[in-house]
Amino acid sequence: MNELKKGNLVINGIGSSNGGSFQDVSLNGKSTVNGDVKCEKLESNGIATFKGNIVSQTVEVNGTATFEGSISGENITVEGIAKVLKDVAAAKLQVSGSGKFGGNIQAAEVNLEGRASIAGNCEAEEVRVRGPVKIDGELNAEHIFIEPYGRSSIREIGGQRITVKKDATFSNWLKPFLATLLFADSIEGDDINLEITRAKVVRGRNVTIGKKCEIDLVEYTHRFEKDDSATVREYRKI
Repeated sequence: MNELKKGNLVINGIGSSNGGSFQDVSLNGKSTVNGDVKCEKLESNGIATFKGNIVSQTVEVNGTATFEGSISGENITVEGIAKVLKDVAAAKLQVSGSGKFGGNIQAAEVNLEGRASIAGNCEAEEVRVRGPVKIDGELNAEHIFIEPYGRSSIREIGGQRITVKKDATFSNWLKPFLATLLFADSIEGDDINLEITRAKVVRGRNVTIGKKCEIDLVEYTHRFEKDDSATVREYRKI
């Protein structure tokens, strides 16, 4: 049943819409939106497919949603399962469930606490990752904090302050099943502090290589420290 009241789009049950401009969009059943949507708030609680682009101040995904276009908004929250085929632009992106992004992400703040994969690049001022993550492109932010679970990979990481840390509680529970490691081709920043990381190249002003790291080359300009358990095949001051 479709209801259009006071500029709102509400779908309860099985329904579809051609899109348009609304105040609020609430999808609670199995829904298909065939065109672009512009609104103040979009909430998807059921199974939804959006075939156009989304522009909304707030986007909340609590069910399962597929976005075939791009999403632009102030606050985007995924507590269910979301698949976005194109780019995402937001002030804040929060993923507590599962997010699969086929394009680039640009935001002021990115929090990835569930499972996330990004086919393109991720650019932000602050990025926090706690969970399994896969980024095929570059991760660039002023401040980056990562607690990976299982096998995670980010092709290139760049920022002012970069920290990769082992989450002791989760890692001890996970240890019998799967080793926790972050794989990267290159990591570049001003202040870098790494644990459980395998990387080809690490470049920074101050570099600390901690436990269970395996690094091919470290280049630093000011300070370099290495834990006895870490492996660094080559290091040099530049």
